Amino acid sequence: MSGIRNLAALATSASTSRVLNLNMVAKRYPDDPMRKKAPLFTDDLLNRSILVKHRLRRDEAYLIPNSTAVATKIIFPLDFDDLELGGRSIFVNQKGFRQAICDLVGYRELELERDFLVLGMLNDLPSLDPFLVREQLRRNHHQPAECYFSISPADTSRMQSFTSAEMAPLIRMAFRTTSGSGSAGMVGKLADALLSANADARLDPLRETLGLHGDQFTQGIFSWKGFIYYKWQFSEMIQSLIRVTQEMDQIKPSGRNDVATREEIRVLKTSIRKRIREAARSCSQVLALYDDAFADLVHRGNTAAFRRFLLEAPIFFLDLGHSMGMISHISSFWSYRFNGGAANLPTSEEFRDILSEFETGLAPRQSYSQPW
Repeated sequence: MSGIRNLAALATSASTSRVLNLNMVAKRYPDDPMRKKAPLFTDDLLNRSILVKHRLRRDEAYLIPNSTAVATKIIFPLDFDDLELGGRSIFVNQKGFRQAICDLVGYRELELERDFLVLGMLNDLPSLDPFLVREQLRRNHHQPAECYFSISPADTSRMQSFTSAEMAPLIRMAFRTTSGSGSAGMVGKLADALLSANADARLDPLRETLGLHGDQFTQGIFSWKGFIYYKWQFSEMIQSLIRVTQEMDQIKPSGRNDVATREEIRVLKTSIRKRIREAARSCSQVLALYDDAFADLVHRGNTAAFRRFLLEAPIFFLDLGHSMGMISHISSFWSYRFNGGAANLPTSEEFRDILSEFETGLAPRQSYSQPW
């Protein structure tokens, strides 16, 4: 178990896909009856923790034998109201992980079995974006309250203009308005409402347009928000991916560089480029299904088809979330690791290991999506 600094900054500025801030959920929804009835974790301390997808440093790799490079870190704040004080952390599946959790929360292992199962489900994911997490839990017959599945404040702010542009055609159709300041103001307000944690009364005009009510409306809005989130994330990452594929050839590892290692690196580069293209193509194809259904609604008024798409489409979140999670990891780690110029060049062995990890993460996996 180790201490954590800069916890306040991590909790407020991190991306949705990297951090699941349960402490913020507890603060935002203290009286939500569904949060109390259907918590993510049964233990109160776990249900106030902060989960982080963390790339293991070399001096941490020994903690989790046979682990992938990205681990799930559970952070327990020392003070729920003052994150500046830091916290204590445990990696899922590190040596003695279960006993460490039991010692910290004061329960026996058998009493926490359900929570350990949930931690295992989350650990199996490449990211913690709410759409992927929700579908992963649902497939495993675990359905916690909706308040656990929201976009982080940092990403909500960054997504604002993108969401407004995505929603504008439907808003104009719903209100029979043309472009103008009034229409723009309405779009902005509804974009705010869509990105908020709850499908509240501000979205009533869309409720009528889509013909969705009750739980179906909540599910439909969540699904729509998911596709907008993934479209935004994909648009943000595509240039970074191009940069990664271009810069792979520019990296000249330091130190000894034998023929066998050079050949391994060459083969890995070729494979990674191919798998990045395949992952990007797969994401584009799924997002195109959404674009087609949305265009059918806006241009032909086919409300029934779009409504059906929203209700059935969350199965796509498993494939999208896995692909986006790995692509995001590659992009962010590349920027972090190779941002120091010549002084920060890797050795041949380190560069080979990094590329090998990328290739493994991009390996084809079982698809859960069905043709729509």
